[in-house]
Amino acid sequence: MRTDDFDYHLPTELIAQSPIEPRDSSRLMILNRDSGAIEHRQFPDLLEYLESGDVMVFNQSRVIPARLYGHRRDTGSKAEFLLIRRNADGTWQAMAKPGRRLRPGVVVNIDDQKSLHLAKDPLQDSSGQDPLENHLHN
Repeated sequence: MRTDDFDYHLPTELIAQSPIEPRDSSRLMILNRDSGAIEHRQFPDLLEYLESGDVMVFNQSRVIPARLYGHRRDTGSKAEFLLIRRNADGTWQAMAKPGRRLRPGVVVNIDDQKSLHLAKDPLQDSSGQDPLENHLHN
């Protein structure tokens, strides 16, 4: 499986630019798991679908501008990063595209003032094991 398999086009006009007012008039998509039928309702209609024992999980996360585009300093080729997690030391874990060509030591310019310096994952050296190690024999 490739990470490209998860890329999709999302038209800008379908992305809410600000919260709707009144807030409870937001749209709600209902999927009937038995039939596969999809209904488009409004948020206040949610109560019609909840049953005793159901659990609601509230997501209060915020979206950060986590996708970065740049060019390799050495070759000028395009690079893309999706920041996943900020580490305690201020570095970031990220997914990179094209990952096979972005190795430790590569510098990617994001703009005229910002650049990324790629480092090796410390777990790779200390804990990682070659997946073919047990299959290769002399």
